[in-house]
Amino acid sequence: MPISGIDMEKLRSLLRGLRRADLEAVFAFAHSLRDPHRVLVVGAGLAVVAVLGVLDGLSGPDVGFAVFYALAVMGVTFHAGWVAGAIVAILSSGAGLSARLLYSGDVSVAAALWNLGNEMAVFAALVVMTYQGRQLLDKFAGQSRIDLLTGALNTRGVIEAFERERSRAVRTATPLSIAFIDLDNMKAVNDELGHAEGDEMLRILASSVLAAIRETDVFGRVGGDEFALILPDTDEQAALKAIQRLRSVINRRTHSRRPYISVSVGVVTFRRDPPVAADALRAADALMYVAKRAGGNRVAGRVLAWDSAPVGEFGLVFDLADPLPSWHLGDDDPGQPPASASA
Repeated sequence: MPISGIDMEKLRSLLRGLRRADLEAVFAFAHSLRDPHRVLVVGAGLAVVAVLGVLDGLSGPDVGFAVFYALAVMGVTFHAGWVAGAIVAILSSGAGLSARLLYSGDVSVAAALWNLGNEMAVFAALVVMTYQGRQLLDKFAGQSRIDLLTGALNTRGVIEAFERERSRAVRTATPLSIAFIDLDNMKAVNDELGHAEGDEMLRILASSVLAAIRETDVFGRVGGDEFALILPDTDEQAALKAIQRLRSVINRRTHSRRPYISVSVGVVTFRRDPPVAADALRAADALMYVAKRAGGNRVAGRVLAWDSAPVGEFGLVFDLADPLPSWHLGDDDPGQPPASASA
């Protein structure tokens, strides 16, 4: 059914054709304008170019504003992407040309086009260099938050992620859970089988967890054999199910290994007003040691309304002990551990 004289099917075909014409970047830019920060940057860049154009026109031919146009182009490119930077670059070149023509009406078309082309070439180079520089900065920033051994986040990445989720949890009044995960018998593995075997166990654990968590969850290594898992919008029941699912994945992926990988986990759920990352990690770490002292290969968890009780006085909500014994390094039986069960 036509709408305003336009056949919607033809419109969809036209849009598909534009996509095939390698205009995905333009579509992505238009989609990104939903971000208020990006809209603000682009709007500010256009406003700056407009002001510069007016000043350029009023100041006469003896005063140049090229460097200010260049700064506007670079700033918009850095903060809003190369498409926005290219738009500002084109408008800047046009504003500069208009100012020159205003005072030099006898300039030939060829000279005007030559000057316009030169400015656009310079601005285009600035867009490319600025965009590539931003890409490199983002890459280095991302690498600085990655643990090189396991591919998970490092401590810095975990803390920053928790602070973001903490702010969101406070704003939306949703629960936030964090788990502290520690490999059992890691010291014995390093002492008797070597650090290479210990490193392999860490990599297996990390890959198992990363393959099993949600896209919204955050997983990182915060110590030698210690990991943290942030579970946004997750209450204590959902957190328990998530941890038990992870333990099942680890068991399934490592059932043929000697030594068998097991973990002790402490989980804290904040129903409201989560604390800062250091306090949250400390609370989950304390519960992990509860699981360790209970024999290891266990999950101990508590619910906390942070403003109602200090650390160490939370009521115990669940303490599930997995009766499976971990593989002992001295075992001669290469058999597999029995199926997991929880009490």
